[in-house]
Amino acid sequence: KGTARYMSMAGAFGALGGDLTAVNKNPGGIGVYRSSDVGITLNLDLQTVDASSQGLATKTSQTKFNCSNFGYVGALRLSSETMPFINWGFSYNRPVSYNRKYSGKIDNINSSLSNYIATVTNRQGYTSYDLAFEEAANGDVIYDPYIDSYAPWLSIMAYNSFIMNPGIYDTNGVGHEFRGLMNAKTLGFSEYEVVEKGGVDEFNVNFGGNVADKLYWGFAFGIDNMSFSKYTYYGEGLTDATVAANDNGALDNNGSASYGLENWLNTSGNGWNFKLGVIYKPINELRLGLAFHTPTYWALTDEAYSVMNFETISSSNDFIASGTEESNAGYVDEVDYRVQTPWKVNASAATVIGGKAIVSLEYERVAYNDMNVEYGNGYGSYSENKEITNSIKEYYKAMNIFRIGAEYRLSPKVSLRLGYAYQSSPVNENALNGSTEIITAGTMPSYSFDKSTQYVTGGLGYRSGGFYTDLAYVYKMRTSEYSAYSPYDDNVGEYIQAPNATIKDKNSQLVWSIGYR
Repeated sequence: KGTARYMSMAGAFGALGGDLTAVNKNPGGIGVYRSSDVGITLNLDLQTVDASSQGLATKTSQTKFNCSNFGYVGALRLSSETMPFINWGFSYNRPVSYNRKYSGKIDNINSSLSNYIATVTNRQGYTSYDLAFEEAANGDVIYDPYIDSYAPWLSIMAYNSFIMNPGIYDTNGVGHEFRGLMNAKTLGFSEYEVVEKGGVDEFNVNFGGNVADKLYWGFAFGIDNMSFSKYTYYGEGLTDATVAANDNGALDNNGSASYGLENWLNTSGNGWNFKLGVIYKPINELRLGLAFHTPTYWALTDEAYSVMNFETISSSNDFIASGTEESNAGYVDEVDYRVQTPWKVNASAATVIGGKAIVSLEYERVAYNDMNVEYGNGYGSYSENKEITNSIKEYYKAMNIFRIGAEYRLSPKVSLRLGYAYQSSPVNENALNGSTEIITAGTMPSYSFDKSTQYVTGGLGYRSGGFYTDLAYVYKMRTSEYSAYSPYDDNVGEYIQAPNATIKDKNSQLVWSIGYR
């Protein structure tokens, strides 16, 4: 997101500069300025998301309004032919928006979240003693599995919600194998909902200039703020399910069950980065740009909370287990960690045709598999989490972005603009097609992976003296794959697929910028 001129040309501004957003894409663009510039941009985002699975489709819409850019550039003319200008500036941008919501229903599911949790719990070797609460005679809790064990919280919630039951016992009555609700004859459906909000706000300070009106250079220091919240719901309704027949561990394979898992996650924190860039003009009709962005070094905090509502009914003796299980006894869990995002490289070229038209091309590469995660120990020190970092390398790959934009001056005051951008999927094929297990954080088993994203853009610009105003329309098309939980190997030699859905975003943005140069 950025100024209307920038967005109407699909962001293909790396070799052009002279724009309050473009100077952050390629900081060398600040050297193009020969006068000061101040402006603001407002953005109206009309979002529509289609979620479909097994022929069932739902549509969700919402409208968001925000300020996506404001900034100032100052130009200082020097008495030098070698260095005619030194420029500086500051700006605000919202480069990332997380706003999205979707929901749906999946009929005739052939796997269950309860079975996935049981498989993972068995694989890790936990027993009922690890997962069950223990109380003293006076009712005080003397063993809290959320605090006193290393068992996954999702396993603890599932066990205490009766959606995962012990299946095999030794002579001491200790359960060694857990069973999920679904058996060979179980029928059922699932429902899901995901609501994402927030974004990344970036504040940049830029400095640059030009050399003999041939080489434009610049650098920028960015301070980022992240505010992200996510709500997820996943529930199942099952018949002929394997449920508890009593409190002593007996099972009934002809019972019924319904349960729903709700998760709330809030992520917040700050980060910083540097950007370096140049634009070279070998002739007046051609400009070449190159920019590098360092990783953004984030210090983040997750606050999470989850609830499981459940009811299982045994047909053999009318035993009913129902209630609500809260993670960590209802207290919000808090985790501090650090993330180092990948380097970015941006190469671009632009040509001026007949003094009236501009055509600009741009390529950007972001190696998401180079991300690094460190977790805090609660006492101010951090260490690399190899498991998460290695999982990122397994799931993700480099993302390639191609942009093309054009501007034609209809008159000295009015310009017409068009653009197109294509963004490849940053996800490896084995993660997209469900042929590897996906590790998720905390008690939120669902996830989504983006496929390709496309932008079709257009707009108009008006100039009169120092005053300018621009309008842009941006149509975004993105496809993602939602999974209720990870595919898993349940000793059958192949991965069992979770209920999933195809998510298609179709967003229309109306952007208006106004400024004075």
